[in-house]
Amino acid sequence: MITVEQVCEMVQKKLRGKNADETTLGAQTAFDDLGLSSLQVADIVYGIEDQLDIEFDPSRAADVKTIGDLVDLANSTAQLRA
Repeated sequence: MITVEQVCEMVQKKLRGKNADETTLGAQTAFDDLGLSSLQVADIVYGIEDQLDIEFDPSRAADVKTIGDLVDLANSTAQLRA
């Protein structure tokens, strides 16, 4: 299981130098609003997959818009695997 706080920490690391200290992150934070490159977002996604030993369904992953969406997808995918 992964939490919103854990994903926020991952995102915060990617935001280094991009007003990271001024950015408030939470479940409703949209990835599009963060100014992250698609490579940085993919790195977060792959990190979660590795951490939970799961693989996201690409069609469901494409619908992820917010940090909360990603947490929900990760946890539901992990539950299916268990």
